[in-house]
Amino acid sequence: MSQAAPANPTAPAKKPVRKTHLFSLRVKFILVLTFLIMVVMGVVSMLILYQMQQTLLHQIIDRGESQVRNLALNSVDLVMEQLSKTNTQQGAGEDISLPLMQSANETMKLGSGESIRQIPSGLQPWEEQILQYSNTLNDMAQKFLWPDDKGTKNTDMEYVKIVDKNAKILADNNIQNVMEHVPYQPPLGVKALGQEPMLTQAYEIKGKTFYDIAAPILQTAEGHKDKIGEVHIGMNQNTITQVVRYVGVSIFLTTVVILLMGVIGMVIFITILIKPIGLLVNGVSAIAAGNFDQKINIKRADELGDLTDAFNNMAKSLREKEVIKGAFSKYVTKSVVDRILEHQDGLKLGGEKKVITIFFSDIRGFTPMSEVLSAEEVVHLLNEYFTAMTRIIFKYEGTLDKFMGDAIMAVYGAPIDMPDHAERAVLSAIEMSEKMKELQAKWKMEGKREVNIGIGINTGEAVVGNIGSNERMEYTAIGDNVNLTQRLESVAEKGQILISSATYEKVKHKINATMLDPIKVKGKAEKVMAYSVQGLKT
Repeated sequence: MSQAAPANPTAPAKKPVRKTHLFSLRVKFILVLTFLIMVVMGVVSMLILYQMQQTLLHQIIDRGESQVRNLALNSVDLVMEQLSKTNTQQGAGEDISLPLMQSANETMKLGSGESIRQIPSGLQPWEEQILQYSNTLNDMAQKFLWPDDKGTKNTDMEYVKIVDKNAKILADNNIQNVMEHVPYQPPLGVKALGQEPMLTQAYEIKGKTFYDIAAPILQTAEGHKDKIGEVHIGMNQNTITQVVRYVGVSIFLTTVVILLMGVIGMVIFITILIKPIGLLVNGVSAIAAGNFDQKINIKRADELGDLTDAFNNMAKSLREKEVIKGAFSKYVTKSVVDRILEHQDGLKLGGEKKVITIFFSDIRGFTPMSEVLSAEEVVHLLNEYFTAMTRIIFKYEGTLDKFMGDAIMAVYGAPIDMPDHAERAVLSAIEMSEKMKELQAKWKMEGKREVNIGIGINTGEAVVGNIGSNERMEYTAIGDNVNLTQRLESVAEKGQILISSATYEKVKHKINATMLDPIKVKGKAEKVMAYSVQGLKT
C-alpha cells in the first residue's frame, strides 16, 4: 500500500486579489485637476470683478464730477437771480426758482437709465439663442441670490442739490425740501466744502458706500471770484453692483459649463493616460499568481511606455526562467532548482559533507531483455518505468541524482536538510516495489516480458554539491557511503529492498525487516550488515 509523505504539505500560494480603492488614481487626478481649475477660475474671476468694479467706480465718479462742474457753471446766473429776487422782495423766499429746479431734475435724469445694456445685434441666430438662455439663467440666479434687491433704484444718482452760501437749499430733486426751507445738512461723515475747486467724499449708510461730490458756484466780480453757493451730487454704486453681479453670475455659469466639459475631457484623458497602469496591475497580479504569459500591447513615447516595455521584458525573462526551471526540474528535484535559482552561488563548483541517505535501484535482467526487444520498445519501457519511479522520488522530496542506463540514483537530505531523510528513502523504496507490481501486471497484459528491480539504501556521510567542470556540472553525492549503497543494490535480488544497518537504526520503528547474514561487498575488507525490508509495520 502506498504511504503518504511524512512531511507536511506546503500551503498553496494564495491567488493575489486586486484591491478596490475608494479613491482610485483616476478619481484623485480628476479631483485634483477639478480643484485646480476651480481655484484658477475663482482667482481670475475675482481679479476680473475687482478690476471691473474699480474701473466702473472711477467712471461713475468722473461722470459725477463732470456733471457737478457743468451744473455749477450753468447755475451762476440762476443763483444770482434767485438771490437778488430774495433780497429785493420781502417775504418772497417762498418762491421757487423753476429754472434751478429744472437744471437739478435734468441732471438727475442723466444718472438714470438701464444698467445692463443689450448686446448690439449682428449675432448669429444660434448665438442669440445662447445669449437669451444665458440671460434667463442669469436673471433666475440673481433673483435666487439677491431676492431683497427688487426695490433697488436703477440709477447711480442719489440726489442733486443746489444751495446758497448760507446752506439754504435753492434746488433739489426732492421739491419738498425746497418748499419747507429745509437747510442743507451734509451726510454723516462728510465735511463741508471749503476752498477746494472739487471735493469728492465717500460715506456709508447701512453698510453701503455712497459718494458726495461737491463744487462751488463762483461769481466773477472786479477781477476776483466769490462763492455764492454750492452744488452737491450724491452717487451710489447701484450700477456697479448690478454690472458686477451680472458679470459674476455669467462667469459662474460659464465656469460651471467649462468645468463640466473639463471633467468630461479629464475623464477621457486620464483614462487614456492611466490605462497602462491598470494593465500593469493586472499583469503583475497574474504573474504573482504564476501566469507568466503576459504582454501589454501599448506603445507610448513617455515614461509609462518605458514602464510598459520594462514590464514586457520582465515577463519575458520570467517566462524563459520558468521554461528553464521546468526543463531543469525534469533532471533534478524542484528543491535543487529552487536553491540554484534563489542563490547566486547555486551554480558554482563545490561541495559539503553531510549525513544523507543514498538510494540506488536497478532493473534485473535488463541486458538479456534488451537483446530481444526493439530499440523503440526498450526506450518506451524505460520511459514508462523511469516516469513512475521519478514521480515517487519527488513525492518524498528526494533529489534525483542521475539515470545510469537502467539504474536510478537518488539522495535524501540534500540539498535541503530534512531530519527524516532515511525514512523518506525507505518509504520511497516500498512504494516503488508496489508500483512495480502494477507495472508488471500491465506489461503482462500487453504481452511484454516481466521486469523486476533491486534496491539498495544506505545512510551516512557523503560529499554533496556541484561536481564537474565550469562548462558542465551536476549536483551529486560522492564518497564511500555512496559506493556501499551501490554494492547493496547490486546484491539485492529481484524485488528485494536491502538497507544498511545505519539506515535500519533510523527506521526500525516503522518497518518490518529481516537481518541477513553479513554480506561481502566489493571494496570492503569486512562484511557489512544488511536488512531486507518486508514492508511497513501495521
